Amino acid sequence: MSENLRGTVHVRVQEKISLEQLQSLVAKIAGMSGCLHCGLLGVDLRLSGDPVEATQIATLPGVKNVSVGH
Repeated sequence: MSENLRGTVHVRVQEKISLEQLQSLVAKIAGMSGCLHCGLLGVDLRLSGDPVEATQIATLPGVKNVSVGH
């Protein structure tokens, strides 16, 4: 991957990925896309998986919206 990553990143992770591993992965992608203090700067990072309580996620800092497909 380049140092100036742009676009949509699709990453499929192992079923039993730990929270620490996932945080490290997101941090690495953020570092490749721009400024760690400014945000992802042009990268769409999409998380998918089993539906969870969307209203709880929607209240987290930095979340603009949440949708759950069926």
